[in-house]
Amino acid sequence: MFTLVAVGIIYVVVDTKSRINIDDGETYSSEEVEAMVDEAKEEGRNSVLQSIKESLENGNTIISVLKSFYPEYIVVAANQKYNFVPINEDLAKNSFDIDNLQVDEKTGRYNYVKDGSVVSKFGIDVSSHQGDIDWQAVKDDGVEFAFIRAVYRGYGTGKLVVDEKCLENIEGAQAVGIDVGVYVFSQAISNAEVLEEAGTVIDLLQGYELQLPIVYDVEKVSDSDARTNGLSVEDRTALTKTFLNAVKDAGYQPMFYHNTEMGAMLLDLAKLTDYPKWFAGYNKEFYWPYEYQIWQYSEKGSVNGIQGNVDLDLWLTE
Repeated sequence: MFTLVAVGIIYVVVDTKSRINIDDGETYSSEEVEAMVDEAKEEGRNSVLQSIKESLENGNTIISVLKSFYPEYIVVAANQKYNFVPINEDLAKNSFDIDNLQVDEKTGRYNYVKDGSVVSKFGIDVSSHQGDIDWQAVKDDGVEFAFIRAVYRGYGTGKLVVDEKCLENIEGAQAVGIDVGVYVFSQAISNAEVLEEAGTVIDLLQGYELQLPIVYDVEKVSDSDARTNGLSVEDRTALTKTFLNAVKDAGYQPMFYHNTEMGAMLLDLAKLTDYPKWFAGYNKEFYWPYEYQIWQYSEKGSVNGIQGNVDLDLWLTE
């Protein structure tokens, strides 16, 4: 009986009843080959451990190290553990190249460049949390588009509220030539509630024209009592589709917003391929493999005309 064994880069033909012939012309006993195999395994193990050690010593996080070792998975830190979600090869992928990403060292803002030209657009998303906004100063600081919170639902009580600054912000941004879309922060747990959210934003926008989509902002709230904690992947996906179809039927462009955990573990993206996507991820990397059009890359940005932090977004083109 013969067995083929790889030792390092040398292939070994093993005659398990006697001695062993190696393609370098030498003959070894089975004990010698076993020792060579063990040594190769140990060298490989030590190489991996050394790579991990060096990566951590260079300031990389544990999750970034795991990402590099498991490229066929989406690694998600959630529920007090690391989750390894296989990449769905049937879903369309983006082709963003990290080498095309430019970062302004002074402002921390991103640009996506092709053939020496910027092909991305710079934007923000705001709500009443930002208070009064000087939209002319925002425009002069380079902002090209803005998503404005229109409606939000409480994650505890479930109360639906219109953002008190929504219409003021729409008018202010559009007056200075900034393209505008709106978003709804949903915590809906039923079809009736999600249709209430869609209907409320549609009614609110009567008499207003948007240049950009109405976005369904589906987020997991880090509170053990959050009302959406009991939703299944199927339920959450169905509610998302219901909202998107409702605003589409009303004549608006639909889009939904998600982060890594939501997209990998809490939504069935295979059932949402017809809708544009806005992805939130705050590392300087194109780790999320699937298609998306907008990247929220910072929640701690700074823009003239706005007091305090503001989310920064990049509208990407491929």
